[in-house]
Amino acid sequence: MSLADDLTSWAASVVRLGRGTVRRADAGIAEPPARLLELYDFEACPYCRKVREVLCELDLDFLSLPAARGSARRETLRTLGGKVQVPYLVDPNTAVALYESDEIVAYLDRTYGRGGRGWWPPVPGLLNDADSALATAVRLGRGAACRAGGVAAVEPLELWNMEGSPYCRKVRETLSELDLAFVVRNVPKGSPKRAALVERGGKMQVPWLADPNTGRAMYESDDIVAYLWSQYGPNAPASATG
Repeated sequence: MSLADDLTSWAASVVRLGRGTVRRADAGIAEPPARLLELYDFEACPYCRKVREVLCELDLDFLSLPAARGSARRETLRTLGGKVQVPYLVDPNTAVALYESDEIVAYLDRTYGRGGRGWWPPVPGLLNDADSALATAVRLGRGAACRAGGVAAVEPLELWNMEGSPYCRKVRETLSELDLAFVVRNVPKGSPKRAALVERGGKMQVPWLADPNTGRAMYESDDIVAYLWSQYGPNAPASATG
């Protein structure tokens, strides 16, 4: 992958001033949610980014269900919520389902963050939105549209992730473009789950991808991106996950 790709991904992280990299002091509850939260989103959406940052800062895992342009998952979204709009959060633990990024963030803070806050000092909503949109512009809209014709995964992939990491971003963009559902295991700085990643992968480094469909697991964003395209891209063999 090109140096320019890494530099623009780093620039997007800088634009967001490191949001989604550190576990908030008020994050976490006594026990993690019994069932994974589900988020319909796509990587390039600036409003989805705001939600994913808070999920990471609250140290919450979730099932990412990409619904980029061209995804068949958009019709599922219309059936569930009544319209094709992201982000859309489904919390099976509380039977709550929400559109609108600010409402989702408020719900997450209230339910899983002990009523804390994100930016400090507080950033006006419009400025936050504009800043997130700028991060999307820096990446030239990567992750905004899915590329049909690939091989569907039978089981969701698993990505150990830090939302603000420029290398994790490259992997999430590819997953969104390939329309692959994946479980996000957030491990921001300060997360106690980091020990589990060291135990599983051998070191504390993100991204780390585990594919239950093939038994493959790997570090290094460029290696992961190449694997995803070869395994699930338009030119992947039809029996790739068989």
